[in-house]
Amino acid sequence: MKNQRFLFYILIGLAFGLFVIQPLAISLHMYDMQGDNGSWWEYLPASYQQVVSSWDLDQAIIKLLFGLLGIALSLMFMVRQKMFQLTIRRDRLEEIRELIAAGENQQVEFKSTLRWDLRQFKPNKALEDVVAKTIAGFMNTRGGHLFIGIDDDGQAQGLHEDYASLKKPGRDGFEQYIMQLISTKLGTNYCALVDVSFYQIEGLDVCHLEIKHAHSPVYLHQDDRSHFYIRTGNGTRELDIPEALNYIEENLNGRSL
Repeated sequence: MKNQRFLFYILIGLAFGLFVIQPLAISLHMYDMQGDNGSWWEYLPASYQQVVSSWDLDQAIIKLLFGLLGIALSLMFMVRQKMFQLTIRRDRLEEIRELIAAGENQQVEFKSTLRWDLRQFKPNKALEDVVAKTIAGFMNTRGGHLFIGIDDDGQAQGLHEDYASLKKPGRDGFEQYIMQLISTKLGTNYCALVDVSFYQIEGLDVCHLEIKHAHSPVYLHQDDRSHFYIRTGNGTRELDIPEALNYIEENLNGRSL
């Protein structure tokens, strides 16, 4: 992927040097040779014709130089873009660290794992239901941040056990599994309310789910019935039917929390 991106910038730079910079330079030279008469862009068609038709040794060397100039500019742009992305990533990581350091609250929750039971040393579907319940609670309240791979004390535990338990290990497989869980337990349309990203904390992978507030009730489908959850304090609580109807009427019927 990185090699393809590098090759892409080289080809773009080469084309830019040959078909943008060189014709501009030739047209400006023609304009100057004519005593600055008329407008320089009137010479562009002739300059393009010269770029395409002239392939003797001298012209080939000139084309090579303009191509290299374009490639250099393209690679400079690539490096600048990469540095900008790294700066944004570093700032975002600092924000994530601050969220974790502040501890759990109504809009922040920590889970050590997604599905790996640290006591039984095997996958546990009940843990997945807990994660889905938490996501539903955030959606029904004000949205929030769920960190997987962080224990209750805010210490990074990593995702290696979860990764190893998946058919497709690694970040991509983990994200796909989360989206499948949301689709199955809450509804496919609610996947759009969850942004998944990964960070390295203390050298360990941590998954961050940024969950948006839903403007319609979100139910967890479990045990052949639907459950309604909200966030209260630093926990997630299920409401019974009268409480849920009351809450939906006051907060979710076309109103913003």
